[in-house]
Amino acid sequence: MKRLSLLLLASACLGQTPPPVTVPDGIALEANIPYDAFPDTRLDILYPKAPSKEKRPGVIMFHGGGWIRSTKETMMTAFCLPFLERGFVVANVEYRVAGAAPAPAAVNDALHAAQWFFDRAAKYNVDPARIVVTGASAGGHLALMVGMTPASAGLGPAIPIAAIVNGYGVTDVADLLDGPHRQSFAVEWLPEQAGRGDLARRLSPLTYVRKGLPPTLTVQGENDRTVPHEQGVRLTTALRQAGVDAEMMTVPAAGHGFSKEQWPAVHARIFDFLARRGILFAPQAATANAGDEAAIKDVVARYVDARDRKDAKATEALFTADADQLVSSGEWRKGRDAVVRGTMASSEASGGKRTITVETVRFVTPGAALADGRYEIAGVAGAPPRRMWSTFLIVRTPEGWRIAAIRNMLPAPPAPPK
Repeated sequence: MKRLSLLLLASACLGQTPPPVTVPDGIALEANIPYDAFPDTRLDILYPKAPSKEKRPGVIMFHGGGWIRSTKETMMTAFCLPFLERGFVVANVEYRVAGAAPAPAAVNDALHAAQWFFDRAAKYNVDPARIVVTGASAGGHLALMVGMTPASAGLGPAIPIAAIVNGYGVTDVADLLDGPHRQSFAVEWLPEQAGRGDLARRLSPLTYVRKGLPPTLTVQGENDRTVPHEQGVRLTTALRQAGVDAEMMTVPAAGHGFSKEQWPAVHARIFDFLARRGILFAPQAATANAGDEAAIKDVVARYVDARDRKDAKATEALFTADADQLVSSGEWRKGRDAVVRGTMASSEASGGKRTITVETVRFVTPGAALADGRYEIAGVAGAPPRRMWSTFLIVRTPEGWRIAAIRNMLPAPPAPPK
């Protein structure tokens, strides 16, 4: 694998077309399709071979490498395959790095590649209203530029992206050219020249923050020193202040990129983000099938069982990382760790058997449902049972349905006499 990576890197530096990657048997690959006239402006199209009656969601992705190295083939494991497993059609894009052409060539290429994919959405059975853009590092920057750049910037066509998933991308190019955050790769991509400051501004996603941009998720390590974590915070804050639907996931103890152990939680957050915005599943599937409803009721049943067994590990596996719980006492537990600690403490304090009878399941999106149930904790030593209502927000994740929120409510007291 290491030798293959070196061969791919060497071929990219020489401007040669690297060999196609190996894909699973169920995936079709159309490799190295030109989308512009330059030798490096090519992309791969990948899609599930299984036929689909519905149009599929699409994703355009860009590799990292500081705009100066690397190739699209490096995106396969952490990016392409997880999207393919969820039914996406993937456009994995190569673009001109600094050795072929300095800034703004990579941004020009990214915008033209995105337009190429939109123009061929029908050919690949892609729903043009559900096309996402993503990337890693420099590729995260390009993904942001594709989703945010207006035609008036003069860098390429404006693209109607449905959502942006920014993987630890640069949001302020000038910040990496001078000062404490200076990076040699940024200087190589955008060297000293007349008008350099203005060009850095034109190539920075922060320049284009405005109302009406697509939903944006930024995922970044808390210890990122290559692209300062603060850049992701600044972008997310600015987008929210402009009224844009924006979220940020900070990965604890991660640097620039994620380990094999950290990626599952990142993938779960990405696909939860997309599911909650109706991108992951076809709009026609507003009401999930009976199997989904049964699976949601099973999650609630497993939650009750895990609590009765005081099994913290089994309880933890049922929640999303950002889950929260508002209990009848008024305590608000925020985050999966706090929820698990609180539920285990509660189970120890009140040992009566728990029963939650789910009465209704309502799908608010194809990937999120509200489950309402009667919650009873049997009395101990002759005490009367505690009865309340419990509402679960349960979302679809790559690992199946998981609990994102719980609200426990005691019956309302009688109205005071008039």
